Order: sequence, then structure tokens, then C-alpha cells
Amino acid sequence: MVGLTFKLDRSSQTPIYIQLYEYIRNEIISGRIEPNTKLPSIRQLADFLNVSRTTVEVAYQQLNVEGYIVSKPKAGYFVNIIENNTFGLNKINEFPSNREKKTISTSTVEYDFRNDYIDKGSFDFRLWRKYLNKALMDNQERFLNYGSFQGEYELRKEIAKYVHQSRGVKCIPEQIFIGAGVQSLLNVLCGNLKPQYNIIGFEDPGFNQARHIFKDHEFEIIPINLERDGISIKSLWKSKAKIVYVSPSNQFPTGSVMSINKRIQLLNWAHENNGLIIEDDYDSELRYFGRPIPSLQGLDKGANVIYLGSFSKILLPAIRISYMILPQDLCAKYMEKITKYNQTASKLEQLALALFMEEGMLEKHIRKLRKIYARKNQLLIETINRIMHKKVKVLAKETGLHVLLELKTNHSPEKIAYLAERVGVKVNPISNYSISSKKSEYPLVLLSYGGIPIEHIEPAVGLLNRVWFETNL
Repeated sequence: MVGLTFKLDRSSQTPIYIQLYEYIRNEIISGRIEPNTKLPSIRQLADFLNVSRTTVEVAYQQLNVEGYIVSKPKAGYFVNIIENNTFGLNKINEFPSNREKKTISTSTVEYDFRNDYIDKGSFDFRLWRKYLNKALMDNQERFLNYGSFQGEYELRKEIAKYVHQSRGVKCIPEQIFIGAGVQSLLNVLCGNLKPQYNIIGFEDPGFNQARHIFKDHEFEIIPINLERDGISIKSLWKSKAKIVYVSPSNQFPTGSVMSINKRIQLLNWAHENNGLIIEDDYDSELRYFGRPIPSLQGLDKGANVIYLGSFSKILLPAIRISYMILPQDLCAKYMEKITKYNQTASKLEQLALALFMEEGMLEKHIRKLRKIYARKNQLLIETINRIMHKKVKVLAKETGLHVLLELKTNHSPEKIAYLAERVGVKVNPISNYSISSKKSEYPLVLLSYGGIPIEHIEPAVGLLNRVWFETNL
């Protein structure tokens, strides 16, 4: 057994499995546990530490999903080979805490699996009204002007604390820029990036709404194919791109998680290529297995990663508040551009959200969301497996608000969506998010369950099963 000198701090408020995760991760990063080393079995380590097997298993599973270790069937867990990094991998002391083509409808849409909604019961409107009223009454004179171009300081301060605690992001409020949606922020950013940058690599498939902004600003879009553990670094190097847009902790729409090796390779690419990484931390808070994956920005020294986050899915889509965290050397240049425009996000809602976060309501709200969406996620997957059996394969399923299905059928993705609409069910084929015309062996379809009532899941899956596999239309 590899020598682990881990000592439990049973008096600490940090759970034991987080202590164990952080210890093993840091031992791997430092090289004190060498690549290909076999780790103790779950039972062995649990007995040695006098803790439950579940505690060890959860720590191992988090290390596995982040790419620090690999699980080999019937052999156990082994330390992964971590790339040498030229940018300097920063140790993280904290364990991470707690987007379409339209087809013409031939039927009334009764069951909607699109990505446009959230759960009806997930948001406490009365509580939000309380904070809106408080912000309005406490700051009346402040509402007589447009407010900060950059965003209200109170909110930027709370965001800085939140992303550090939950995502391992390193920043100060002066690096944070608020806007009404990611597209609004990217619109101004594009003006800052030119003429130095004219070509951008995008995950394929990937987030259309961001890609449209760069296309409108006449950037050359280079599709970069995806591998099992994220974007292809080899393809990225072969491209002429100096900027790349990625969603490493929950790739949209495939749901893949970028491994630690690939994160290091990507940061090395940016460092050696004088490039920029735009990290879209899409739906990262809504992870139902283990803990949220640490941000890419938190591994960097802060010079090559632009970090994007949004409150649209964890609060309300109608509350258009998103944020962008820039490397410090880009902040002054961005400020020159942003002062030409009025702030697009409501000052009232910014101040209300700052109060909401300051009083701990956001963390409480996210815990509530995880329970609601974890239940939907589990029910949807169980229903699909029970009704469709081996006719489908469930792919993305552990993070976010959708599952990705691979259908064992010869139908085209467009035919799949058309058939679903024929029976009143709206779905999104993954081809809607693709740049290239490359086709997979079987069609891939997204089922976004955020806004669909839980009692609609079984009848909707039943309809899809019949129209996709049991009828000839």
C-alpha cells in the first residue's frame, strides 16, 4: 500500500472526505505520490483511517472525475500521469463547494424539454420581493442615476467571495464586470480583443449564443472537436486560433468534464501561445454527484483566463444578471470600452442580489435547487431506462439541467425532433449546436428537464418511446 500519512482533524468543520480528497490531490500535484501508483482499496483505507467506506469512496470518486486518478476494473485506483505545466499549477486549499433551431410544429406542445425554463416551484418570489423592497428603500437616492458602468460594487464584492468559495476563482471586485446576460458582456469584449485577435476556437458542439456574438463581430470561427474528457488540445494547436471558448466543468451540450491533464495542457497552450481562454462556467453549481468541479481560472496565475458566470438558471431567466472576470491586464482596456455604454443590468436587482448573497440566501437557494433537480434528474433517467431500455443510451446526466440521449435508430436528428413534435413533445437534437457537418453514428438528443413538471416526465417519455421506436411515421 502506498504510504499515506494523512491525519484526520475530527474537530474541523471540513468534512473528512474533503480533507482526504485535498490531501491526496496535493500529494499527486506535488509528485509525492508518483504516476501509476496504485492507491489503497476503499476497504483498506477505510479500515486504516477508521472511517466509513463511503467517506473514502466519495473522495476517490471526486479525484477520479477530475482526472487525478483512474479506476481500472478489477484492479483498483491508480494515480494518473499529470502533465508538466509551464504556467505553474496553483494548489487549491479549498475543496470546491457547494443553450436552437426551430422546427415547425404540427401539434400543440404539451411537454417541453427545451432549455428555456426553470422549475416553477424553485424560486421564492416572496423572498425575492423582500430583498427588492429592502434594496429600494435603503438606496432611494442611488436610483436617480444609471449607476456603475462596471456594475454595483456591493454585488461585485459578493460575487468575488462567492466564486472563490464555490469555484476556487481568484479575483478582486475590480476585475468583475456585470451585464444583462453573457451575450451583453461578450459584445463589449469583442471590441477589446480586436485587432490583436481575429480567430477563435469553439467547442464543437458548443454554446451557439456565444458563437453568434463572435460571428457578428466578424471573427473567424474554428470548430474544435471534443474528446471524452473535453476539447481536443491537438486540434486546438493545429488551428490558428489564439482564443478558445470552453465550458470545462460541464461542457454544453455533451456534459463532459475536462480532466486535470487536459486543463493543464489547455493552460500551457494559452501560456506558450500568448492566447486567451474564455471559460464559461455553465450550470457548474448544479452537480448531483460529488462536488462541483473547480474552475479552470483557479488553476491559472490569472493572466490567460476570462471567466464567465450567470445567475439566470439558478435564480430566474428574467433576472438578467451575468458577470465576467477579466485578467488584471485586460481590465483597464475593457473599462475604456464599457464607459461608452450604459449598464445593461438593473441596478435595483443588482443591489437586491447583493443583499441576498450577503445574508447567505444564495447558498441556501442552491441547496434547494440541487434537491429539486436531482429528483427530476433521477426520475427522468430511471423512466428512460425502464421504458426505452437498450434502445437509448443516457450520456450527460450528472450536472446541469439536461440529459443527453443517444438513440439507437437510423432516423436523422431533424427527423427525431420532428417526430417528437408530432406527438406534442419538444426536444433539441444536438446537431442544433454543431458547427461542422460531421455526423455521429447515432442521433443525439437533449432533454432539458428544468422547466418540465415532474409529473409530466413519465407520459412524455412514453410518447417519445412510441413515436421514435414503435410507430412508422
